[in-house]
Amino acid sequence: MNITEKMIMFHNTKDTSIFNTAERYQLADYWLVCIELFSWLKLEHKRFMWKQEGRSTCSKPMKLDPDATFSHLIPDFIKNDEVFRNTLKIDGDKLYYSDNISENEIRIITKMAYDYYNPERHYD
Repeated sequence: MNITEKMIMFHNTKDTSIFNTAERYQLADYWLVCIELFSWLKLEHKRFMWKQEGRSTCSKPMKLDPDATFSHLIPDFIKNDEVFRNTLKIDGDKLYYSDNISENEIRIITKMAYDYYNPERHYD
């Protein structure tokens, strides 16, 4: 199972036990981690498509804001959940792909996130 499949499973079941974390968090915290990662992975796939179109763009790490809840949660996921650890790493204040993940695997997880994660737009 890859990271996107795991987050999709959580989205469909709301079963927090699929995540191996040292702490047990509130349901909203698991949602937050998934939404932030879905958003970044989806953007990464867009960057890949733009590059294929000849635009000058490249993959970019996710900046971790020290004041954001996500930035305090994600280290636990990466340290204790094998799927997260094999997919992501933190270096300084940025979230990167792990050295263990291939370019092909990155394309798969970002495309899956791009296809799956389509939040509703709310207009006033």
